[in-house]
Amino acid sequence: MDNLSGCGFGLLIRRPPRPFRWVRARFEGIGRGLISGFSPCLSFSPSFLLGSLHSTILHRSTPMLRFRARRYDTLAPVEITVGQGLINSIQPLDHAHAPDDLPLVAPSLFDLQINGYGGHWFSDAALTTNQVVLIADRLAGFGIGPFLPTIVTNTSDVMHRSLRAVVQAAAEVPRFQQRMIGIHLEGPWISPRDGPRGAHPAHAVRLPDLEEFDSLQRAARGLIRLVTLAPELPGIIRFIRELVARGVVVALGHTAANADEIHAAIDAGATLGTHLGNGLEARIHRHHNPLWPQLADDRLTCSLIADGQHLPPDFLKTVLRAKPADRVLLTCDLSGWAGLPPGEHHSAWGACEVLESGKLVVAGQREFLAGSHLGLGDCVATAAMLGGISLAQAIDLATIQPRRLLNLPSPGLTPGAPADLILFREPQPAPHGLNASLPILLTLHHGDVLHQAEGFAWPV
Repeated sequence: MDNLSGCGFGLLIRRPPRPFRWVRARFEGIGRGLISGFSPCLSFSPSFLLGSLHSTILHRSTPMLRFRARRYDTLAPVEITVGQGLINSIQPLDHAHAPDDLPLVAPSLFDLQINGYGGHWFSDAALTTNQVVLIADRLAGFGIGPFLPTIVTNTSDVMHRSLRAVVQAAAEVPRFQQRMIGIHLEGPWISPRDGPRGAHPAHAVRLPDLEEFDSLQRAARGLIRLVTLAPELPGIIRFIRELVARGVVVALGHTAANADEIHAAIDAGATLGTHLGNGLEARIHRHHNPLWPQLADDRLTCSLIADGQHLPPDFLKTVLRAKPADRVLLTCDLSGWAGLPPGEHHSAWGACEVLESGKLVVAGQREFLAGSHLGLGDCVATAAMLGGISLAQAIDLATIQPRRLLNLPSPGLTPGAPADLILFREPQPAPHGLNASLPILLTLHHGDVLHQAEGFAWPV
């Protein structure tokens, strides 16, 4: 049994087999059987106690969970009861008697673009189930519940093998399957030009081929829900229409398209601009470029990487003001190099240098980024800090809007809604001022605890 020393949780334990009775306790070290003190802010069923409360990643069934927090949208203090995977009740608390330091509660974040983490990539032909689960588990620490594993441009063989590995992991690990809402295919049908192509390998970029897509979709067991492509490619309009007819959401990205090509793609059914402001030429025409038509057409939602590095604050503010609130969403576009120690690292995608700040750059220079190292929670905090919007608005861009794009029900802090929740503290600016962090205390998915911050103690 893991040592729970110093976990600082206030618990309510139901002692079988006698008639049900709740006992307040504070666990100081269950391995030694020491119980003392109490805290009134949290209650758990006994199944939660089977594992360590001190570890970062947890997967414990929690048939009954009760906690107090402030709603992210109104800041009103509430007591929430969770059971059988659902929010059972949300009761208002008297402001006069609610602790000042209650954490905030919101729906768990939803990211449409996750490439990997810790040296592991969803696009790796040698991907294992353990690596898939490792990536998914780490995402919970960023406040991410549901997400789309992203397979990027590569040879057809590698892409097929990567898709089969992700599907196999979903079949073997229910907790991963529940959170994997689908798969994002970013490429291979993108611009072959340096600049718009980004870090995608030039040798693997190719023209759209419906037979190839259908083969990839079979390998994915029908789970490809989002495809990013370049609208200037020959034959792309028919290709977009066919994907939309198959129920796939089409996104525009890694493109050097002109306005006519972008509008034609939107007419054909494209509904997302992938990481707007990135995957472009380094220098573009002041009027005729891929940005303005995507900003101007409100049929198109735009995703933004708000990590303080991919986009300058002025661009971030401009997009958030130009697009309607329901036509913007946030993604972290997390790199497989994220989480690695400072230094140079090599993979099938080339060489990357991790700087002391955590920033990822293509090895040998400092200008070109090699992906994002911040999780979605930190991107939410950074969007609120730099984008001129409230924290609640930023959270909506990472919860409601990704689901809306995929025609999924909106999350909610209402009784009967799935207990897919995060508890967190107010954002903290980074020392260098380029971004902010969102301290995630607890991540729940269907009522199960996926992540608990080390040393997290509930307020009295």
